[in-house]
Amino acid sequence: MLLFALAMSLWPIIGQTSRNYSLKGGFIYGSALKHTKHLESLVKGPVTGGEFDIEWQTLHEKNWYQYMGFPEIGLGVVGLDLGNPEMLGQLFAAYPYLNIKLLDLKFMRVNMKGGAGISFLTKTFNNTATDLYDLNTGNAAIGSHLNVYFSGGGNLELPLCRNWTAVAGFDWNHASNGSFYQPNSGLNMLNASLTLKYYFGKGERFIPQKRQIENIPQNFTFEIVASGGARELYYKDDKMYPTGSLVFAAYRQTGNLFRLGLGVDAFYDGVYNGKTQFKRTYLTTDELKNKIRIGISFQPEMVFGRFSAGIHFGLYLYNPLKNIEPYTDASEGVLNKPLIYAYNIEEEDGWFYTRAALKYSFSKHIFASIGLKTHLQKAEFIEWGLGYRF
Repeated sequence: MLLFALAMSLWPIIGQTSRNYSLKGGFIYGSALKHTKHLESLVKGPVTGGEFDIEWQTLHEKNWYQYMGFPEIGLGVVGLDLGNPEMLGQLFAAYPYLNIKLLDLKFMRVNMKGGAGISFLTKTFNNTATDLYDLNTGNAAIGSHLNVYFSGGGNLELPLCRNWTAVAGFDWNHASNGSFYQPNSGLNMLNASLTLKYYFGKGERFIPQKRQIENIPQNFTFEIVASGGARELYYKDDKMYPTGSLVFAAYRQTGNLFRLGLGVDAFYDGVYNGKTQFKRTYLTTDELKNKIRIGISFQPEMVFGRFSAGIHFGLYLYNPLKNIEPYTDASEGVLNKPLIYAYNIEEEDGWFYTRAALKYSFSKHIFASIGLKTHLQKAEFIEWGLGYRF
C-alpha cells in the first residue's frame, strides 16, 4: 500500500515536456535530535551525506498547478551517515516532493519544499543489540530496516550563469515505521544543504504564464473514512495487534488551495489487552472499553488536484486509559483527570493527538487515505483507509 501511494505521488510527473526539467545534486550537513532519553547516548557525530534530485517544471496540464504558482515536482534520492556508524548506521531514502515558489524574482527564488517516501536503515535494534531485552545495548531508535521518510523545509535559489543556479536549503527529515515494529522512537533530523542545479533547455529557464481559469467552488463536503492497520506496543512482546479508526468529517473549501474540516474520530487499539509486559498502564483484563478512544479534531488540508494533505489536531472526549496512565495500581486509588490536563509525553499519551493525512481521489466520491496517528512526537499507528465523500 505504501508503494502504491508512492506510485500515485509520481503520477503527475508523467506528461511533463522534456525541455522543462532540471537536475540537482549536493551535500547535506546536520544533526539528529535527541528527542528521547535513548537517543542521548546514540547521537554522537553530525549527520552528513548527499542528495540527488530530478525536478519537472509544471505547465498548464492541471488547474492546481496554476493555483499553487506552478510548483516543481521532484523525485529525490538521499544517502546519509547518521554520525554513529556502529549503532545508527546509514539511511537511504527515495521520495517525491513539491517545491512551491513563495517568492520568484529574477535575482532569487524562495521555495517551500515538502515530500514523503520510503527509507532504508542499515542498522536497527535487532542487529545492534547485544541483549534483545535491554534497550540500552542497541539502536533503540528504530526496530525495522524499511521505514517511511518525511522531508519538509525551505530553500533559497540564486542564479549563477545561464542554466546554472545554486540552492541553499534547510530541512526537517524524519524516518520511522509508525510503531509497526518496536522499538520506534524514530529519527528526527535538522539538516542544511548546499546544491547545484542545472536547467535543461536552451537559454534561460522556462517560466509558465498564468491563464484565466475558474476558481474551485467554496462548498461543504462530508467524508467517512474507515482505516485499519497493526502495531507492536513493546519490543519484548514481539507480537502484532490490530488497530483501526472510523472518521466522520465535514469540510468547507476556503480557496483554491485550502479547506478546513471538523471531524469526529473513533479509534481501536488492540494492544491494550492486559497481556503486555509494558507497564505504562495498569491493565489486568482484556476489555473492549480499554481499546476504544473517541475524539474531535480540527482538520486543515491543502488541496492539489486529486490529492489532499494536512495535519489534523485532536482532543480526546472518551479515553479510559488516561486515568491509568502513567503506571498506577489499585492501591494508589483511581485517578480522575479532567478533559485537559498537564502530562509528560514520556510517561503517558495525554489528551492531545495528531494525524498526518494524505488522500487520493479515484473518483468524485471514492478515495484512498493514509495517515500517521501520533501523540506529539510519539507515533501510535499508521492508518490505511478507504473513504467516501459526498
